[in-house]
Amino acid sequence: MLHGNGGANARFERFVDKVQSEQVNFEVVLPQLPGFEGRPLPKAKDQWLPFLEALSTTVEQSPEAEWIFYGHGIGGSILMEWAARDWQGSIANNIKPKAVILHSCIGASLKERFFPKLMKPMPMRLLIKKMIGASFLQPFWERKLFLFPDRIPAYLRKQFFEDYRRCAAFTTFFDLITPPWYDIVQQQLKNQPFHFMWGDKERVVASKYLDLWKADFPKSEFHLIKDWDHFPMLEQVDSFYEEMVQLIDRL
Repeated sequence: MLHGNGGANARFERFVDKVQSEQVNFEVVLPQLPGFEGRPLPKAKDQWLPFLEALSTTVEQSPEAEWIFYGHGIGGSILMEWAARDWQGSIANNIKPKAVILHSCIGASLKERFFPKLMKPMPMRLLIKKMIGASFLQPFWERKLFLFPDRIPAYLRKQFFEDYRRCAAFTTFFDLITPPWYDIVQQQLKNQPFHFMWGDKERVVASKYLDLWKADFPKSEFHLIKDWDHFPMLEQVDSFYEEMVQLIDRL
């Protein structure tokens, strides 16, 4: 499971706890991506490679397993880039998952949304990152990002914004995930049978843009979940668990 930009694996903590308590027939694996959770981001000529190498290493640790890859936000975009490279990194050996779930993925709406345009200048990226990580602004961001902030434990809400403050990779993805990038990977992947998940109350990557994805990926499945916003794994963990388990069991 891959989190989004500025995020961390704490985003899936409630889901992992639920999985462990229910004793389901799968294991949740949370890769340790460089540039997140206080880890440094290595310099590379190909800026995608540090992330793809980390994913390749994670998968190779259990080579006999059947894998389903899930990406949330830019986590989904990273999976798209990896898929466009036929699941290869510099050390991977053609690892292919059984299925790919893209949840509120970033890509098709890049030309339509204002936020990617706003974040083109580096000073703006640094300012927004600092604002999201500022503790005194946490109540403001909670109202902007969550439908039900009170349903999230206080320590996880605090951790959510702390993870943004410590994220060295935050600014990088605005250079990597661009309209030209999307056009290239979409042409390579348009016939892939991905599984898209979206909340009907999604605001970060509004559900009104889902038609763009449907047009660009005609052989994929699309799951629109009632009453979800962008972070159901935090604020609606029971619903998120049920949707994930049903989809994983079917796949």
